[in-house]
Amino acid sequence: MSSSLSRKYVSLALAALVLVAGSALPAEAQKKGGILKVGNLGEPPSLDAHWTTASITETLTNHIYEGLYSLDSNNRPIPMLAESHTVSKDGLTYTFKLRQGVKFHNGKEMTSEDVVASLARWGKQSIYGKALFAQVAEWKALDKYSVEMKLKEKSAIVLISLAVPNNFGAIYPKEIAEKFAPEVKATEYIGTGPFKLAEWKPDQYIRMVRFDEYSSRNEKPNGYGGGKTAYLDEVRWQPVPEVATRVAQVETGELDFADDLNLDAYDRLKANPNVRPIVSKPYYWLVAVLNKKEGLMTNQKLRQAWQAAIDVEPIMKNVAGGHSEFYRMDSSLIMTEIVAWHTKLPGLPWNEHNKAKVQKLLQEAGYKKEPIRFMTTQEYKWMYDFALLTQAAARGPRLQHRSSSRRLGHPGEAAEQSEGVRCVHHRDRRLLRPDPRRLPHDELARLDDRRGHPEAAVRAGARDRSQEAHGALGAADAAVLREGAGDPVRRPVRAARDPQHDEGLQREDRANPLLQRVGREVA
Repeated sequence: MSSSLSRKYVSLALAALVLVAGSALPAEAQKKGGILKVGNLGEPPSLDAHWTTASITETLTNHIYEGLYSLDSNNRPIPMLAESHTVSKDGLTYTFKLRQGVKFHNGKEMTSEDVVASLARWGKQSIYGKALFAQVAEWKALDKYSVEMKLKEKSAIVLISLAVPNNFGAIYPKEIAEKFAPEVKATEYIGTGPFKLAEWKPDQYIRMVRFDEYSSRNEKPNGYGGGKTAYLDEVRWQPVPEVATRVAQVETGELDFADDLNLDAYDRLKANPNVRPIVSKPYYWLVAVLNKKEGLMTNQKLRQAWQAAIDVEPIMKNVAGGHSEFYRMDSSLIMTEIVAWHTKLPGLPWNEHNKAKVQKLLQEAGYKKEPIRFMTTQEYKWMYDFALLTQAAARGPRLQHRSSSRRLGHPGEAAEQSEGVRCVHHRDRRLLRPDPRRLPHDELARLDDRRGHPEAAVRAGARDRSQEAHGALGAADAAVLREGAGDPVRRPVRAARDPQHDEGLQREDRANPLLQRVGREVA
């Protein structure tokens, strides 16, 4: 992914744990009907696939929309709404032939005008679309069922960009693609997928129902592509941010399916005859994003020192709940399952945990023991644990976590804030924004007022988390990031005015054993 921030990929292939209530029927016994209740980890910032990279949006929108291409089980591009394509001898012109008779959820047939309008919008907003369309000289319809893309120069990313499932090139009806500017979230959700949106009640559920006029491909299912059959009458997505609650609700039958579960619950779930835990491999890699635009990490020597300090395997083992089957040690950016892109390069500066090298680099960097702070989220437990454990493991710079005796927005904390990023968390497991440095309470209040966020709890509109963090006021906004549409802001970042409420937050911090153990190690 393209980004203004430098990504240091610490290790690859963390497995995901998903849970299914009861036993799944074999494919030949499946019949149409029924409602599947799915517990997902929160509210999506949008159901506009062009607008956000949020993983939850990716999961949801791949049921509603389709693109010209998708990925097969080996992560190779295969046609979806495209029937085929040809490439000119000079490699500069791609001509796509579209499938005929494909209907949108509103009954309209998909044609080239829908494809041109949709991908033009995607090319101005999506990270993948921007990367591709920066190389496009001309994009147009040739006739009702064919489109043409002319490139400025030969490119290897055309098909893979059109096939990625995240922030993907979903095809919308032309009138919707043109109604909503690329930077504006679409609020009308009509695609060609096997399910159509029936109802969205923020903080309660999203209902998708089977699209009976869905035009499936004739091939067998293959990764994200191939033929698709919607057996269910309805999929009901219910936001359950607390991971332990997701597990419990599958065990009690309140949910039929939940994912991104607590890895340390695996042994218990495996022994439960009423549920079936599924280990999904590969899932994700642990990533630390170092801020190269401002602060301490603009110093390359300091970034190298941080990397040299990390002992990867203990971190991976702890994040994986002590189960070796949930993680894999690999220096390659791409997982082994993607054979064409996986690399085995010797001598990389990875997993060194070399104290002598760390000290040398810190001295060359001119580091003066300023605190280096991390920002993380509790939305994904493994991300949060990774941040805490990495913080404790990096013995070169003094890494600090918010003390349990300091509430968010504590005036003393503002006075101590230095360059870098800060590792903080929210009791409701919501992502927090970077701290404005050295802003007293009255200035924070004025920022809130100017942005229209009074101190009382408000109903917040949905915004993509990355856009919120780098939005107005240069990532120094005074309001807590909201996870999704209608998510109430339960607590301002500055000091709470209600002492009883504030004490409750501190009690929660003190009850977190991992936080306290790491806090003692770095104190």
